[in-house]
Amino acid sequence: MRLAGKKALMIGAATGIGRAAAIQFADNGADIVIADINRPAAEETVASLAKTGRHASAIACDVREEASVRDAVAAAESRMNGIDTLVFFAGLQRLGHAEQFSAADWDAVFDVNARGTFLATKYAAPAIRKAGGGSIITTSSLAGLRGAPGMTGYAAAKGAVIAYTVALAQELAPDNIRVNSVLPGWIDTPFNNPAIALMGGVEAHGEVVKRIVPLGRQGTPDEVAPIYVFLASEESRYITAKQMMVDGGMAH
Repeated sequence: MRLAGKKALMIGAATGIGRAAAIQFADNGADIVIADINRPAAEETVASLAKTGRHASAIACDVREEASVRDAVAAAESRMNGIDTLVFFAGLQRLGHAEQFSAADWDAVFDVNARGTFLATKYAAPAIRKAGGGSIITTSSLAGLRGAPGMTGYAAAKGAVIAYTVALAQELAPDNIRVNSVLPGWIDTPFNNPAIALMGGVEAHGEVVKRIVPLGRQGTPDEVAPIYVFLASEESRYITAKQMMVDGGMAH
């Protein structure tokens, strides 16, 4: 029960890596609120956690709308009688080479990945401070460090998340709030379908993964989720402003 007593708001945790993390948070003793634009999927994930005996509930949240994020934080704080952990998973991929990439797609990618991260931390930080400190975990991507052809907008937005995380960690350190970012590599979730299509389909993508990932395969959401548990736990109490890569050895 590494997270016994923790109260976590998990934004964008209805599916994929977020869902795997929500399950592991509850299994490790945390109370959680899942806030997601996909309310039915969030409810389904919450239903699967009933056996843990922990508080788990779902609320709708569109990270592109400031009022929606503000209200989600307030609702989560009320339901759990406090928040000491914020985990932000919400993300959006729009791909294409820079010369053909539209300004609307650029704005959409930044609205969800970068602006969404900002809004979530803006409204959750006071609640975490009130709780005496805690952990904020953002989700960037290996693309935010190294990018790739056709991923300029996505890489730029995820790079912004990294820079913001480092700066925010320094701002909030005096309040005993740690801020770190998880950087997944190739993980087997539908979120990566646009990138797989850009690369020429599943077979072509598989060959690229074998060539560029030292472990020779994609990871799974269950293999990424434990790093979020670690960063939310007291085991990481002296770790802040870090980028934690879960990438099969790609960034070496």
